[in-house]
Amino acid sequence: EESNNNKQQNINLAGVALLCSVPPSGNGPMTLRFLLRSVRDSWKIIAGFVLKKAITDKAICRDLFFGGAEYDNGISDEDIERFQGYFDRDTVATIDLSDFAKKLPSVKADKQSGKAPFVDQLPSRPLVIAASDDFIVDEEGSRETAKYLNLESPIFVDSPHDVMLGKKWKNGADAILKWVQAL
Repeated sequence: EESNNNKQQNINLAGVALLCSVPPSGNGPMTLRFLLRSVRDSWKIIAGFVLKKAITDKAICRDLFFGGAEYDNGISDEDIERFQGYFDRDTVATIDLSDFAKKLPSVKADKQSGKAPFVDQLPSRPLVIAASDDFIVDEEGSRETAKYLNLESPIFVDSPHDVMLGKKWKNGADAILKWVQAL
């Protein structure tokens, strides 16, 4: 009899969609690219995540996730405070980054194509959405994710990082709806 660890699970999966996802190689290479492009923006990302300022500083939180001033993105100060509460709650979990780096999906990617080893087993064409005004995930990271899932390119939507919130939420929702309708 098979042990619980060896049993194959039947998962009713229609598709895989990634929105502004950390690329398979992780944050390290992307952070280095940011540092080479803009020390100021890199500092904002480091302050927001490593120093956890995104939890307490509304301006940093707004810049990183929602694209600037309230009148630009439709996210009120009250919304920011609510999201910061969620972020604070989520910081309870910690990650051993050195162990995590050994388990990144890119470690198992095909060396020539960059494709995931499981990509041919996916039930449908995956969706990778990138935001045109993403402060956290750069275009190269989004393209890496698309390549990993055997796509030529991500779908770019006019939005900041959090594509499902703010005034531009419909852009991300429309891209998802179009993909779902094609499944």
